[in-house]
Formats: sequence, C-alpha cells, structure tokens
Amino acid sequence: MEHIKSFQLLYREHCEAILDVMVNLQFTLVETLWKTFWRFNENQATDTATLAVHDESERRLPKSCLVLLCKYDPVVLWSRDCDNTLYQGLVEILIPDVLRPIPSALTQAIRNFAKSLDSWLTNAMMNVPEEMVRIKV
Repeated sequence: MEHIKSFQLLYREHCEAILDVMVNLQFTLVETLWKTFWRFNENQATDTATLAVHDESERRLPKSCLVLLCKYDPVVLWSRDCDNTLYQGLVEILIPDVLRPIPSALTQAIRNFAKSLDSWLTNAMMNVPEEMVRIKV
C-alpha cells in the first residue's frame, strides 16, 4: 500500500511538472521529464543533478516497485485516467478558444512536439511493462 501511495504522489508531481513546462511552452523538456520519471538510462546518468533526481526517486519508490506496480491493473487504469485529465487540461490551456487565431509559431511548435511524442514516450518507458506503455502511448 505504501508503494501505491508513493507512486500516486510521484505521478502527481510528474504531471504537475509536465503541466508547468507545457504552460511555459518548453515542449522539449517533456522528454526529459518522462525519462526521469520512468528512470530511463539511470545507470548512464552522468551529471550531478540527474543523479540526484534518480537517487531521490529511487529512495521514494524503487524502480523494481515502479515496474511491478505497472503490471497492476488498478494502477494502470488510474494512470490512464490521470493522463486523460492532464491532456484535456493541456488542450484547454494551449488552445483555449477555437475562434481566436493561434500564432503560427505556436502552431508549428505544437505540431513538432506532437510528432515527437510517441517516440519520446516509448523510448523513456523501456523496461516498463507493455500494458502500461500501451495505455500511455
């Protein structure tokens, strides 16, 4: 139960971080956030800040527990629901009024970002159970 609570808290913090970078139009940081949350290449991390984040994440919820929780249907479904809420909120923030014109630079940035999403997420979730990856993608 403690691991589930840790997952929920870490996932909430992760979603808040994604919201923050998206609101600030820092689309490329989403890949870094996903890699950090899913602990992609943690053994190859070299900079001090990345190592510190991985150590803190590992202390709060070991990667082995993270992977096991991703096999548990209620956690997978909860994650899907959180993502749906997050993504709907992001749409409302990024495209608030369909009648108002969107600057072409923003439109292009959103298009480029959207083209990269699948590969960024799939890459960040290496070694995560397939069902969780499928739900997230």
